[in-house]
Amino acid sequence: MHKFKLWLILISIGLIAFDKYSFISNFRDSVVIWMQKQTSLLFYRIQSYPRLLLLHTTQQQELASQNTQLKKQIEEYSLLLKQSKNQTHDVAAVNQLNPNGVYDDFSQIVAKAILDVNFFVNNQMLIDVGSTKGSQIGAAVVNRDGVVGQVYNVNANSSQVTLITNPEFKIYVEQSVTKSKMLAQGSGNGNIIVRYLDKNDKIQAGDILETTGLDDVYPARIPVAKVVKVFYENNGFNSALCVPVVDFHQLQYVLVLKYDSK
Repeated sequence: MHKFKLWLILISIGLIAFDKYSFISNFRDSVVIWMQKQTSLLFYRIQSYPRLLLLHTTQQQELASQNTQLKKQIEEYSLLLKQSKNQTHDVAAVNQLNPNGVYDDFSQIVAKAILDVNFFVNNQMLIDVGSTKGSQIGAAVVNRDGVVGQVYNVNANSSQVTLITNPEFKIYVEQSVTKSKMLAQGSGNGNIIVRYLDKNDKIQAGDILETTGLDDVYPARIPVAKVVKVFYENNGFNSALCVPVVDFHQLQYVLVLKYDSK
């Protein structure tokens, strides 16, 4: 019995020494410290969760508001840039309406062309100037490329223009080289027709027909139409099918001309 107690005492002393001086003690202490840290962190997160959630929500709302404001600013800047580019383009287009001063003998009114349903149906066009700016019935309408048409109706702030392709529109023209004079008329389908040409007249596809300048409506030598085909009609004369020199689909600005008698 005494020996058994002695062995128990020796074993206990050995275990105490082993626990104190072996790596198990270090490992145990490390585990305890790690668990304490994790427990403290968990308690902190649980206690702080409502405040962190509120802070996170507030930050999200602020970011969303800032993003909305930023998008709005980008849209505003884009619009300003587009307007600036359009204004620059418009200024350039207006400055090119009177090349080489060919319209200097006429009073000039700059107008913006508006292509509405009348353009497609009736070969007519609306412009944004009227009697308040000096537009009047019968005034010539041109651009840098040539003749557009003639004003036929005037309101206070707008005017209607008969295009040279309208069947009601007629104009005396001359061949740019031979100066042979002829009467051109709109055909109503986007083209212009010249009839009663003498078979000896030297006119062919590709020729440019210009204004004569004899009517005090249009300056002389302004392009009107380009001949695309010459054909014989049964009345003993030739006819010429022409297309306008001006591309109506690309019209932006035009000049309304009033003859200056000074």
